[in-house]
Amino acid sequence: MIKKLLLVLAHLVGLVALVAAFGFIQAERSALLCESFTIRVDHSDGAYFIDQAAIEQYLVKNGWGKRVGEPVEQLDLTKIEKLIQEIPFVENAEAFTDVHGNIRLDVVQRVPVLRIINSYYESYYIDENGRRMPTTTNSAVQVPVASGYIRERLTKVDTIQTEVVRQLVQLNNYIRDDEYLSALFVQYYVNADGEFELIPRVGQHSVLLGDLSNLDEKMEKLLVLYRDGFNEEAWQTYRLVNLKYKDQVICKK
Repeated sequence: MIKKLLLVLAHLVGLVALVAAFGFIQAERSALLCESFTIRVDHSDGAYFIDQAAIEQYLVKNGWGKRVGEPVEQLDLTKIEKLIQEIPFVENAEAFTDVHGNIRLDVVQRVPVLRIINSYYESYYIDENGRRMPTTTNSAVQVPVASGYIRERLTKVDTIQTEVVRQLVQLNNYIRDDEYLSALFVQYYVNADGEFELIPRVGQHSVLLGDLSNLDEKMEKLLVLYRDGFNEEAWQTYRLVNLKYKDQVICKK
């Protein structure tokens, strides 16, 4: 019986100590002031869509600023993260503080993989997650370009709205996944019939795919043509390589 009482007493003492420690930590945190506010933007991919100065200006514009010297507990870091994630060039933002009151905001940019130039000569990117994002004069990214009869315009909604752009993303992903094809093709064109053409880096011709059905078969035919059928003169002679018909490759001068 005495052992049980002692065990209960020990648990109570531990609980009291835990509550006291928690209260002490809370009191310490309440008194903790923001010593510094550091912003880091990941530019490891070489793109500079947004930088530290732009983030600082955006925070000030929206009533946050750096807040150095203010109590840390009064700074809602979750709101700061959500605010920065509203910037169209930002993929993710994480804010955290250490025990000394130093706050750090880490910002990750979105990664464009395709540039669209639509029928209205407006330009925007498609990022690696298949969402639209605006271009900027701050940075030009070397990605494949799609142009031609593309009606989709850039709006505040970043989701793709038309089947043509969805298929351009599909085509671009296919090309990106192949080392040889991605080195060969850097431009796509949508013609007046809604068909897809590839523009190679070398030569004077375009490659007419038609629709995106049987892409593996079409690309295999093309590579066989390039390897076995094209000599140096052919690269400059032909203007169109037509792959749209099954079991056929039609070259036009």
